[in-house]
Amino acid sequence: MKIEIQELPKYGRKINFEIDAEKVREKKNSIIKEIQKTAEVPGFRKGKVPEHVIENRYSEVIRKNIIEQLISDSYIAAVNEYKIQPVIDPEVSDVKFDDTLSFTVYVEVKPEVTIKKYKELVIKQVEPEPVTEQMVDEVLADWEKRKEFASSIIDPEKRIAWRKKIREQLEQLSQQRAKRMEEEQIWKQLFEHSSVEIPEKLLLQRARYLTREQLNYIDTQNKTKEEIEKIAEEIFEKMKPVAEEHLKKYFILEKIAEIEKIEATDEEIEQSIRRISLTSGEDFQQVKQRLTESGRIYDLKDDIKIDKAFEFVKSNAQNIKKIILPGEEKDGQRKK
Repeated sequence: MKIEIQELPKYGRKINFEIDAEKVREKKNSIIKEIQKTAEVPGFRKGKVPEHVIENRYSEVIRKNIIEQLISDSYIAAVNEYKIQPVIDPEVSDVKFDDTLSFTVYVEVKPEVTIKKYKELVIKQVEPEPVTEQMVDEVLADWEKRKEFASSIIDPEKRIAWRKKIREQLEQLSQQRAKRMEEEQIWKQLFEHSSVEIPEKLLLQRARYLTREQLNYIDTQNKTKEEIEKIAEEIFEKMKPVAEEHLKKYFILEKIAEIEKIEATDEEIEQSIRRISLTSGEDFQQVKQRLTESGRIYDLKDDIKIDKAFEFVKSNAQNIKKIILPGEEKDGQRKK
C-alpha cells in the first residue's frame, strides 16, 4: 500500500492511497469466503456453494464490500502509523477500482494550541443579586394569570409556600448568573493568553449542529421550504462565531488537561454512568453496555476530562472581592 500525505492550510490533510492488486485479491477472497458461509443458492447446500458461483451471483455486493473495507482498513492504518489526529469524519473522493484500488481521503486534524498562562488568573468575586420582595411579587403576579396556578395561589397557606418556592428559584438563578459572570472573566483571560485556529470544516460542522438545535425550537409548520431555508441560513451565520468560541474553549481545556495530565478516573466514569442511569430509568449495566458498544463511552470520558480541566483552572485562580486600581487606596485614606 502506498500512502501520500499532503498538508493543506488550516490543518487540512489530503491522504492519497494506492492499494496493489495482491491486497485487493486477498480482500476479495476473504469476502467471498464470508458470503459462502451463509449463501443460499438453489442446487447447492448452505455453506457449500462454489466460490466461482458466489463471485458471479454476488459480484456487486463483493465489489461494494471490497471498496468499503479496504478504504476503512487503509484509513485506520494510516491514522495509526502516521499519528494523525482527525477532528472530522473522513471525506472520501476519487475512488478508482479495477485490479487495484486508489482513493483520496480528506480530514482535518487537531489544531495546535499555545497557552501562555492558565494558572493564577484573577477573578473579581461577583456577589449574587439580592432577591427582593418586589421580584417575588412580580413572578407571583405572572403566575396568577395562569389558570393552572390560580386556585392554589389564592389559598393563603399555599400562597406562602409558593412565595418561598419562587424566592428559592430566584436566588438559585441569581447565584448561577454570578457564577457565569465569574467564569466569563476566566475565559476572557484564557482567550487573551491563548492562541488556537479552528479547522474550517470542523467549524462549519459545529455551526450546522447548533443551527439544527436552534431550528428545533422554531415553529416551521406553516412556512414554505424557501422560508425555512432562509431562517436556517440566518441562524447558521449567527451560530458560526458561537461554534468558534465553543471549539476554542474545548481545545484550550484539552491542552490544559494534556499539560496537567488530567484524565477521567474509572470511579468518575462509573458515577457519570450512574447519573445517566438514574435520569433515564435504565439499568446501570444496560447503560454502560450501550455507551460502550456505541463508542459514546469515549465521549463521556472526554467530557469528564474537559470539566476537570476547567475546575483545575478555577481552583488555581486568585479570587478577590475588589480590584484596587492605582490611586484608589490613597483616595480612600484622604476621604477618612
